[in-house]
Amino acid sequence: MKIKVQKWKFIIYLVVVAACFAFASFYGGPVAFAWLYGVLLLIPVSILYIFVNNSFLRIYQEIEVHKLTKGEVHSYRVAIDNEGILPIHRMKLYLYEDRCDLYEIENGQEISLRIHEKKELSSGINCRYSGAYNVGVECISFADPFGIYTITIDIPYSFRAIVSPRITDMADRVLDIENQYNSTGLKSPRLVENTPGSDIRPYQRGDSLNSINWKLSARLSELVSRVPDKMEKRNVTLLLQAVNVPEREQDTAFLKKRDFFLEFAVSAAWHFANQGVPVRIIYPSGKISESFVDSYESFLEFYDIIADSIFYSSSEEFDELIKRTYDVRNGVYEGDTWIIIREDPEPEEDYYLICG
Repeated sequence: MKIKVQKWKFIIYLVVVAACFAFASFYGGPVAFAWLYGVLLLIPVSILYIFVNNSFLRIYQEIEVHKLTKGEVHSYRVAIDNEGILPIHRMKLYLYEDRCDLYEIENGQEISLRIHEKKELSSGINCRYSGAYNVGVECISFADPFGIYTITIDIPYSFRAIVSPRITDMADRVLDIENQYNSTGLKSPRLVENTPGSDIRPYQRGDSLNSINWKLSARLSELVSRVPDKMEKRNVTLLLQAVNVPEREQDTAFLKKRDFFLEFAVSAAWHFANQGVPVRIIYPSGKISESFVDSYESFLEFYDIIADSIFYSSSEEFDELIKRTYDVRNGVYEGDTWIIIREDPEPEEDYYLICG
């Protein structure tokens, strides 16, 4: 709760109180004291009035879908219900305007309600960041009849949106660079793949054109194919090094970093799933959890949980993930390809690190 006082109006109020004291002292009588008591009770009575209004006020928010997608517009509705015995005059609604856009509802919009009246406001909503966070109406404010002070109160039941990141190709550049250094590519030992070998045999129907030895075929005047060898694919692991920030401290700067972090992680997973290459993903979901993506279907399962599943249940889980990161960087898991995706790297560090 925040209280904001208009200084010049408060000074005028004090002058009026002093004048009423002087008037009652010199003239006395019921009229003079009625003015004095009325002025003195103005602030406490208005505070009581605001407290009663807030106690019986109900605000319900909903969006047409359970999970949203960043950048897409969805239908939003807020219902405001006065269940009290007093009318509500010129209450203002304040929005989470730094994290979502409400197109038909203004920040600071005034609402007045009669006794037991209910109003509904509808709008399109666009969430700017991926992740799980509160959107819609953040708080309400009440003012006394003369505007001397304003009380702003957070609503007790905010709407928590789950916003999925966009699926982009932002990680392709990083992974393609790695393939230039690693001749075997980012592969997995769970599968093997055919690669053209040195042995040859006559061309058979169904052989890939890439397997044909064109120079030798031209010399022999018949098509010959290289016999494929089996090449072991390497193991790829994505380690998502998220920060440990309590929910109450997750401000706009945090949401921007989380948005980039999730979008890059999803892009990396999609890069492998799109090629049919298996990848293991380690991330904090309360405890340290793992997902395995080796197909379009398993990618969708990972994508469905990633927006609201990145958090730590305790500081011990955070320490465990940091220890895994340290072990990877020091070569404990040699023979594998590890891609560490960091949510909040140091000033001179990049947001990703490839090991192995």
